[in-house]
Amino acid sequence: MAEQPQPLGDTRVHALLAEEVEKVRGPEDAEAVIQKIDALAAGKTEAQRGDEAMAKPPAADHLAQAAGAATGKNDEVAAVIDAAAAEAVAPTAAAPEVVAAAQQSLGPRPNGISPRARDGRRYLRDAVLRRMGPFQRADASVYLAINHLPHPVWLDHAAHLVTLIATGGWIWIAGTVAARELGVVRARRVVRIMAPSVILATWTVEYPLKAYFRRTRPFIDVVRALVIGKKPGSWSFPSGHTASSFASAFVLTLAWPRLGPLFFGLASTVGVSRVYVGAHYPGDVLSGAALGMGLAGLIRRGVLELLKER
Repeated sequence: MAEQPQPLGDTRVHALLAEEVEKVRGPEDAEAVIQKIDALAAGKTEAQRGDEAMAKPPAADHLAQAAGAATGKNDEVAAVIDAAAAEAVAPTAAAPEVVAAAQQSLGPRPNGISPRARDGRRYLRDAVLRRMGPFQRADASVYLAINHLPHPVWLDHAAHLVTLIATGGWIWIAGTVAARELGVVRARRVVRIMAPSVILATWTVEYPLKAYFRRTRPFIDVVRALVIGKKPGSWSFPSGHTASSFASAFVLTLAWPRLGPLFFGLASTVGVSRVYVGAHYPGDVLSGAALGMGLAGLIRRGVLELLKER
């Protein structure tokens, strides 16, 4: 079955980005654009630029203003991409539509752009990869390799479904509660340990950790993610979906060791789905897995101590 085009998001933002990317005619243009983007983003954090974007006009108007204020073709391309990245991480209801528009014009599987814009997108991506350190470049390259694979409709739907049902780790808790109601051996005790372990591990990753990284993450990382085609901002390091899934798999495997491969296989499927849908680099997923298991282990130990005292 053929791939299904994804929604364009904010159509004006998509059109503006596609128009600007067309102007990148070769590697020299791309290097000049990325150099200008580095200068625009220097010294800024994701939180600062996102908050600044809140004071700007609606996203498409903000991009148009940025284009109008620029002098020279490459400066204009850089200014529009910089503005789009700021709008993508702004704490507004419109940000997801901007992210969708950026992914459909700059991402690994663009939609609704001309062949010339596709070439420009490739030149920009290669220029960004050249500026990354070895680890970042390897991480982004694996992300691109996965997202350049065929994406049939059924697999797209499956990946998005996995992402949906794995949100917050509730599906793992619900499954364990169901096992308890069916009288599965050790399920009652596992529920008492697992629920607080998974919930606290997930909340720790999703709120204080992600808030910290938003405050401190250099804005240039956000812009580079946008050019690579990954969702920027709150979707990034670490992966909360993966953290909750590996926290759950860790606790469940301690209770039922023989089923460990199944539990960790399911958790790994969640992690791969987050890369597949464009939400995370592989490094975000691996970090989320390690954090989830580590936090779950610590919290589980505390819960066991409390149960002993009763």
